[in-house]
Amino acid sequence: MTQSRAGKLLYAAGEHCADLRYLSGLSTPDAYLWFADQHGRQGVIVSALEYGRALKECHPGIEVIALSDLKSRFALSRKPKTTPEWQVLALSRGLGIREWQVPAYFPFGLAQALQRRGLKLRLLAPFCPGRAVKTAAEIELVRAGVRLAEAGLARAEQILQQSSIAPDGYVHWQGEPLLAETLRGEIEAEISRRGGIAQGTITAPGVQGADPHQSGQGPIPAHQPLVIDIFPRCQRSGYHGDLTRTLVKGQASEVVWRAFAAVAEAQKKALAALEHCRCPRTVHQLVVDYFAAQGYVTEYGQGRIPRGFFHSTGHGLGLEVHEAPGLNSRETQPLLPGHVVTVEPGLYYPEWGGVRLEDVVALRSDGCDNLTSAPIYLEVQ
Repeated sequence: MTQSRAGKLLYAAGEHCADLRYLSGLSTPDAYLWFADQHGRQGVIVSALEYGRALKECHPGIEVIALSDLKSRFALSRKPKTTPEWQVLALSRGLGIREWQVPAYFPFGLAQALQRRGLKLRLLAPFCPGRAVKTAAEIELVRAGVRLAEAGLARAEQILQQSSIAPDGYVHWQGEPLLAETLRGEIEAEISRRGGIAQGTITAPGVQGADPHQSGQGPIPAHQPLVIDIFPRCQRSGYHGDLTRTLVKGQASEVVWRAFAAVAEAQKKALAALEHCRCPRTVHQLVVDYFAAQGYVTEYGQGRIPRGFFHSTGHGLGLEVHEAPGLNSRETQPLLPGHVVTVEPGLYYPEWGGVRLEDVVALRSDGCDNLTSAPIYLEVQ
């Protein structure tokens, strides 16, 4: 057959590959092939185990091909093997494609095998840039993810309200010291009951909160900040929510109160800027400058323990917890209507811990919508 323009190729598991789930609509624990031919027509190749579900769940217009039907579908002289390598070879012969565009995460071993067979592979990155701009329906799916996170936070707040401060200076619940692990389990169980999957939830007490992604462990001390960061995925849609609040059971110190007020004000300024500013770097720099003006020193690198504000102001949110676009010093491409981003300034000092507050906003042509409704406060009595 004559050589045609390149097709596009993915081989991954829908549960773990946001691009694949976005393109096909099919989420599976095992890897399968998605392709687009030189004319843009799309299809998937799945096992008998997934064939019936694929017919129901794949987006309209996507051809679902059973592994057992490859020979007849592409009029091959003999039945191909069922390995991914042979599936791609069958596709290539049947569609007349000798060159495929693949993402950076395409399996290296499979790529080598295909190249040995004479196929050309060309990197396409980003592979699915359209994911960054959400439709109105997708924004509602993210909002549902935020609601899951808020339900988890409400459970944490309920437990802290029910808790007492013991003479040993730690928070006790149901007659036992309240552990960060226990609180995390209660948050994730609440989200699970509501149809979400929460993994990696952060409940970092005291000085542990100085590490932004420290998950948290051990007993929760009273009168010290507790960073709670929840980013669940909706089981049905695959879209995420993201929410961070910082709470203190008891009375916060003046140092923590001052940091909390600065972070809350920085978030307000960033949210207000997003109503009219479309440059991510400008929004991020506004937060950096505000913290500096308040006297908060940021230090990191050269072997030093990071302190101050040393992460981005926010990131995109959707089928992945962290996706494009980012609100950081490197991002200069303008924000667009349909972009969904977090706004999460924070301050971190090893001497006492951290404070972070996070909301999620959807950009409009004339401003932005805050998808988060959880109140912002510090002390829990």
